[in-house]
Amino acid sequence: MSSINRRNFLKGMGVSLALPSLESLDAKSSNRPAARRFVCVSPNYGMNPGGFFPEQTGEDYALPTLLKPLERHRRDLTVFSNLDHPEVGGGHGCSNTLLNGVELKDAKENPQRLLSLDQFIAEKIGQDTRYPSLRMGSGGISWSRAGIQLPSVGSPRQIFTQLFLEDNPKLKAKRKQFLSEDASILDAVLEDARSLSIRLSHTDQAKLEEYLTSIRDVEKKLQRRSEWIDVPKPKANPRVIEGDDENFVDLAYPYNTSVMYELMALALQANLTKVITFGHPGGNRLFPFDGITYGYHSLTHHGKRPDLLEELNIIETFYSQQFAGFLDLLKQTKDSEDRPLLDSTVVMFGSGMGNASSHSSRNLPIMVTGGGLRGGHHHRFERTGRDGRPLCDLYVSILQKLGVETDRFSTSSANLNHLVG
Repeated sequence: MSSINRRNFLKGMGVSLALPSLESLDAKSSNRPAARRFVCVSPNYGMNPGGFFPEQTGEDYALPTLLKPLERHRRDLTVFSNLDHPEVGGGHGCSNTLLNGVELKDAKENPQRLLSLDQFIAEKIGQDTRYPSLRMGSGGISWSRAGIQLPSVGSPRQIFTQLFLEDNPKLKAKRKQFLSEDASILDAVLEDARSLSIRLSHTDQAKLEEYLTSIRDVEKKLQRRSEWIDVPKPKANPRVIEGDDENFVDLAYPYNTSVMYELMALALQANLTKVITFGHPGGNRLFPFDGITYGYHSLTHHGKRPDLLEELNIIETFYSQQFAGFLDLLKQTKDSEDRPLLDSTVVMFGSGMGNASSHSSRNLPIMVTGGGLRGGHHHRFERTGRDGRPLCDLYVSILQKLGVETDRFSTSSANLNHLVG
């Protein structure tokens, strides 16, 4: 089922939401930032550079093949060429560095360096929602402050249950008990750590403080989860995932992509979260599309063979089409102040993999839109030797647009406010 038909179905059937926590009920503030939400969509193997990057810069660039489905959004989109993570090497692992710019092997002495952009944003603006962040689809790009790679949920049915269905009273009581027991264990750990601290060297005390920071982070999460157990969830019509006699909903990947996007829009509209990541998986699956005869991973290693590039183009055009449908949905869906969700949501599409055919982490496919960011341009940065402009410079601008007061993030050297601010 096409994303257009799914959106018409969603609109026609009427999604019934119970009253969520509405921003407009909060105290009004003239200092409130224009952007209040962040969404990142990431294809694990990136996008073929030959079909993604425009040849011209500025406003009047010709849309390359993979951006043509986004024609109706070009005035809102900003596309970048030659954005890199300067400290990241090649290989499949670079996909996991998209939102932090740091490889696992380089953070052994300081795991907090692995904290990803989405989780940092969740710490700053997501603590007043039921879910500080939602991690959907394929995982790998979200990292906690403790340096742990965070899992994601790939099942639309499981996500719908998490967002909109109430647990039974017995299960709620069990969760409260487990959370209370976990909190007691943390109390004991913290007490032991404090008594140990006075016998340690300055170096070991610093390492212990990093550990305690992670423990405190877990403690806050347990407390927050406990506080939300008895707060009623908003309600949504289950036909979003079940369909009806006239509309079949395929929950198998990749056909469930439009469903995942609709769940994302519903979660944002109901203020269940302000931060979402959605990943398209890698692997060598055989996509069930006409014209596809090779596995996905095999196609990314095309070696510029025209037949393989043609098949890869089918898959990556699907990604672009679905992303365009998601932007349609964010423009159509209103927030609590009757504004399109896109106006208050920074949306980034990108990957930590630049050229999957050569496992390159350079020239990452990145585009952003929404949240008051200036759009309509293609910007190309100069390369200095092997490196382009740090992608984390863009992250600083995104953070500032979200009202986070910072001038640094990971490997940033400046910001891109002059281009997107």
